[in-house]
Amino acid sequence: MPFFPFVLRIFSSQVLMNLTNDNPTGCQQIAACGGLETMSSLIASHFPLFSSSISFFGEMQEDSLSIPLKNQNDIHLTDQQLDLLVAILGLLVNLVEKDGNNRSRLAATSVSLSSSEGSEDESRKDVIPLLCSIFLANQGAGDAAGEGSIVSWNDEAAVLQGEKEAEKMIVEAYSALLLAFLSTESKSIHDSIAECLPNHNLAVLVPVLERFVAFHLTLNMISSETHKAVSEVIESCRIR
Repeated sequence: MPFFPFVLRIFSSQVLMNLTNDNPTGCQQIAACGGLETMSSLIASHFPLFSSSISFFGEMQEDSLSIPLKNQNDIHLTDQQLDLLVAILGLLVNLVEKDGNNRSRLAATSVSLSSSEGSEDESRKDVIPLLCSIFLANQGAGDAAGEGSIVSWNDEAAVLQGEKEAEKMIVEAYSALLLAFLSTESKSIHDSIAECLPNHNLAVLVPVLERFVAFHLTLNMISSETHKAVSEVIESCRIR
């Protein structure tokens, strides 16, 4: 992937994420222009490892709580890939947070996947398993970040690694938020998400969402409306 177009996609996604923050009209307009489908396709095209991991996590979901963390998190992304993924997920969260039509539309979206590298054959997959694979691949990022040892700020490598772990924690939180908001739209969507998660329920999202709320409350970075909305979806995720 050429450098400039990739950076442009990051910048565009970040701009759209900012424009859709607490902006219902902007969310409707972007969705009307195909924003939900475009962002989903960007994930599928730029992050094929998540697409290929769908079947792996599907086969292992019964035992995923016992899979070693290092095996769940074997998908390694570059800094730029993490930046793009964070921006796309953040934008999708904004688009579905307060818009039921957007939630239904995203849940019904399918993406085109290449059968193999260099192959012209393509198949289509629902976006929900793809989003679940992103969450599962980053599950535990918040725990891992919290267990990190204190490092010297003069240790550039350690600082850079800390920044990368922080971005993975954001990916974990945004993907959990996205799945949680989608699950509130209908029982069928809720059940589709649960089928892709450990023990066939959404309880695994709860600690991630609770950390998200606690972090933003500490920094006074969450509105009362968003706090209420996230608290409600947390409770809905507890229901088996």
